[in-house]
Formats: sequence, structure tokens, C-alpha cells
Amino acid sequence: MRTPRFTDATLLAGATFAMLAWSLLAHTTLASLAGIGVALWFPASVRLYAVLLHWLPVASGVRTHADYVPPSQQQQHELVASCLLTAACTLTLLIYTPPSEALACAIALNFANLLAQFDRREGWLPNAILMPMLLCGLLAGAGLGYPGSAITGACTAWILGGAGLFALSISLRGNFMSGADALLLCACGAWVGFGGIWAFLLFAGCGLWGVWAVRRTTRTPMVQVAPNAALRPVWRYPLAIPCALGLLPVFLLRSTPLLPHWAQTLLGG
Repeated sequence: MRTPRFTDATLLAGATFAMLAWSLLAHTTLASLAGIGVALWFPASVRLYAVLLHWLPVASGVRTHADYVPPSQQQQHELVASCLLTAACTLTLLIYTPPSEALACAIALNFANLLAQFDRREGWLPNAILMPMLLCGLLAGAGLGYPGSAITGACTAWILGGAGLFALSISLRGNFMSGADALLLCACGAWVGFGGIWAFLLFAGCGLWGVWAVRRTTRTPMVQVAPNAALRPVWRYPLAIPCALGLLPVFLLRSTPLLPHWAQTLLGG
């Protein structure tokens, strides 16, 4: 008797069906419709991200089409798992937050997920993703009623990120002033707002330490050269995954009704 194989297609179908079933049990009509949208977006996001991961580096001149290497099975599993995690967190947010706020957080998490995939595979953060992430963060802040906090958070994250990269350049005697990394921190600051920037930096710092520990275990270099660097190379740390890990707990915790008021304030809630 043949053992049934559990493939990515099986996971996509099963997870989508489970999300649709959850949406039918949502407590409000808006949450139900939002859940259906999340369920349908999950398989579509996997396909869309695969296309972007293939063609955006070619369009940006990072590599040629002839240099394209098909993703390994592990990379494909990572893509599906990250998209599933993003969708699951969005459905979790729909339980205790308004659908508009939950979907705004979902947009940020999708941007962060895509950037983490680019950083993981290419060691590169495309401006074509970073700039829309920053713009959407500012627009979401205006739409949800905290435009000043979004602008202040973006500026604070950019200043602190630039200062950190400058200090890193001095201490390690190398050029770590990566504009893409500073723009990534700026975009994340816009999404979490000024109130949540400190918690975000704390969680992102823990995520960076975790990435360092994993790379040390697997003997993978932590410092890498930014693509398309000039004559003098620009060195950088893989910050996209830590930033995604910093956004996730801030979004999940700041609207949790079980947390005390002071904790929600520290998270920007």
C-alpha cells in the first residue's frame, strides 16, 4: 500500500479550506468577509511571491536571467510556511481587532515576509518593495487615525537605524551604511508608530540574535556584501527576518485585551 505524500499543493488546499471554514464561524460579517479574503490570498501570495522572487532581481539588474537557479525544495517549503504563518496571524488578529486594523497589519506582514524571502535568497532588499511598504505604512497610519505617530515612528526608526549602522561601521571599520536597511527600519517604524517603535526594536534585536545563533550553528556567514555595491563594498547584516519577527509580536500583542494598559501603551496600542 502506497503512503500518501504530503506536498505543498496538499498543504495549500488544506490550509485554504481550513481558513474558509474558520471564516464562516467568525463573530461578525466583516470579519467573515475579511477571513475569506485572507484564505483566498494565501495560495495567491505563494504564486505571486514566487514570480517576484524570480523576475524582480532580473528587472533590477541584480542578476541575469541566465544566472537564475530554480529554488530548492527547502526554499519552496520556507515560502509556503511563511505565507501560511502570515495568513494565520492575520486570522488571529481578526479575533480581537477590527477588520480594518487587522488587514492593515496583514499588509505590513506580507511586505515583511516578501522582503525576508529576498534577503534569505538574494541577500538583497529591493526598493520596489521597500518604498511601497513605507508609503502604505504612512497611509495606514492616516487611515487608522494616527498619522503623526506613523510619521514620527518612521523618522525615529530611520534616525536610530542610521546611527546604529554608523556606529557599526566605525566599530567594525567597514561600510555598513546600507540605504536599504535604513529604509527597511523606516518603513517598519511607520507601521508600528512612535509608541511601538521601542518594543519593535527590542523584538527585532532578539530576532537578530536568533538569526546570528542559527547562522553560527550552520556555519553561515553573518556579514554579507550588498549587491550592486560600488567600488568600495557595502557590508550588511540580514535584517529583514529580524524586522519581520519584530513586527509580528507588536501587532499580535498590542491589541490583546488580556494585557494591562501599560503593556499595551509600550506596544503602541
